[in-house]
Formats: sequence, C-alpha cells, structure tokens
Amino acid sequence: MPAVPAQKVEMIPLDKIVIVNPRDRNKKLFKEIVANIGQIGLKRPITVTRRMEADGPFYDLVCGQGRVEA
Repeated sequence: MPAVPAQKVEMIPLDKIVIVNPRDRNKKLFKEIVANIGQIGLKRPITVTRRMEADGPFYDLVCGQGRVEA
C-alpha cells in the first residue's frame, strides 16, 4: 500500500506562504472571490507543502492563490 502524506488543517501566517508559480488573475473573478469569502468564509482550505529553513518553517503554495490574495 503506498504511503499517504499527512494532511491536517492548521492556521499559518500568510507571510510564511510562498507563491511559487504566480498567475495573473482576472480582476472581476478576484472581486468575486473576495466577496464570497467575506460572506461565507473559506469553503476549501488553501493547500501548501511545508519546508524547513534556517529561520523556521515556510510553506510553498500548492493550490489556492486566489484565496491567499483575497
């Protein structure tokens, strides 16, 4: 049976998240994301991978750039 990576939900400071492959976003879609999060909160968590640096852990963004920026 293949190994399954550990997954858990935790609060991470935004300044510790690195957007590795940034994408340009449609301004209208961005405004919709902001409004949606404001009304009902995040429905899906942002997905990151942890990496250790000399000054502590940092997190590379896997999925959710629009939600991070919103």
